Amino acid sequence: MQGRAFIFSAALALCASPAVAQPSNTPPSDLTVRMGDTVVMSINDQPVRFRLAPDAVSVPTVNADVAGKIGLKPSMIGYVYYIGSVKIALRTDNVKYRAGTTTFKSRTAFSDRRVVSDADGVAGPATFPFRRTIFVLRDPQPGDRAITFRLDKDMGLSQTGMKIDVGGKPVYVAFSLDRAESIVTATGGQWIADANGGRFNGDAREAPILYDISRPIRRLDLARPLLLRELEIRNLAVRVSDMGNAEGIPDGATPEQDLDEIVVTAESKRKVPTQRLYIGMDTIGHCASLTYDFKAGTVTLMCPDQPSVKTTG
Repeated sequence: MQGRAFIFSAALALCASPAVAQPSNTPPSDLTVRMGDTVVMSINDQPVRFRLAPDAVSVPTVNADVAGKIGLKPSMIGYVYYIGSVKIALRTDNVKYRAGTTTFKSRTAFSDRRVVSDADGVAGPATFPFRRTIFVLRDPQPGDRAITFRLDKDMGLSQTGMKIDVGGKPVYVAFSLDRAESIVTATGGQWIADANGGRFNGDAREAPILYDISRPIRRLDLARPLLLRELEIRNLAVRVSDMGNAEGIPDGATPEQDLDEIVVTAESKRKVPTQRLYIGMDTIGHCASLTYDFKAGTVTLMCPDQPSVKTTG
């Protein structure tokens, strides 16, 4: 998705490690980004356009060609990120950032691949040291009201969001502005299906997940709605590893399934990977804004009443 690019004359820092680099002056209060726009900042004295996304990894990551252009060099610090069966080896460089009159150094990740198609790099809402990061979806309207959630620190440095309880089990939640459906990892899909009477509907299809990587998903229909406060989570799909046509959620993993997509039974002693749910625009597309307030430790949606589901026939 193409959009305008904004240059912010503000101090920025990167959340690439627990030892976060700090700018020399007090960070500004708000970073406000309209949906579809990019943020431009200087790295090694060269402009770099970042796509800010609520569901992005907090470590700022740039495309391979951009890393070469701005002179990033691999240090001894790196990490590996798994998206299903795809393994991405990421290297980092402690680079010079400039925003306005402020300069500082912090780590930026890169690999040998493109990680975002419509910008030079990608970053999450907590990447930069603003007190609040605000995503504007549309202009405010009468009837918009606040729906506020507590940010959950258990998501760590990887992503920014909150936690919900599904049948007594934790599922970590992030919002997504780039997809219509809401996508949950496989075991989380099993828990939701158990708690809400879920069944698969239709064949698997490929859907983009992260870093321009697609994974197979299948639609999950629920007998009872899955709620996020007063919001019904709509158009729910589950990340799966097989391309089968099963009518229900599988009750166990096959050897071909990926580690982060394993479906386990209650009796299994295998450690269950952290389960994540990415809530898409069919659920929050009617909202005006999404605000991450890091001082208050909250994320707030400004929304009117959720529209009724459209039916045909």
